[in-house]
Amino acid sequence: MNHADPETIKNINAAALKEFTDKGFKNASLRNIVKEAGVTTGAFYGYYKSKEELFDKIVGGHAKHLTEVFTASKDNDYSDYGKSRISELTMYTYRNWQGMKLLVAGSDGTQYENFFHELTNKTVEGMKPYMKGVTDDFAHALVSGMFASYCELVIHDAQRCEAGTTMFLLWQFYEAGWKQLLTNPD
Repeated sequence: MNHADPETIKNINAAALKEFTDKGFKNASLRNIVKEAGVTTGAFYGYYKSKEELFDKIVGGHAKHLTEVFTASKDNDYSDYGKSRISELTMYTYRNWQGMKLLVAGSDGTQYENFFHELTNKTVEGMKPYMKGVTDDFAHALVSGMFASYCELVIHDAQRCEAGTTMFLLWQFYEAGWKQLLTNPD
């Protein structure tokens, strides 16, 4: 990427965010992005190698953050493991709405289109120290359902307060069941 003109990069990124938000990655037009940014296609390629690289610039940091949040750690029990992460997911989403909305609902055709499936796998791995008599497939189904619920809130533009309340209630629902299935590690 050419770092010579930060204003051009800012314009390209802003135009891309608008185009990706309106149409998703698959249907976004590089022609519209460069036109909105006020640059030529040739100039664009001086800053980014591809539309994919530009999309990665916008959502990659968000995906990395969530992956770090849901990676296994040494929590006291599963309740700590889940509650703190659900809270962080919800707060982070509303601090970074447009990028997160793209990650959830606009990433088809990119390396992020299966992000929440992969995040589910990482979360199940993080839960293993707390699991007793629970298969990976069962845990995967439950965690996947939790992330699907979160994604539905984002897809349908739930307001911050509503989403926070819903995610808290979902966590209470899941926690009650998990407490029956999980135990503290030895």
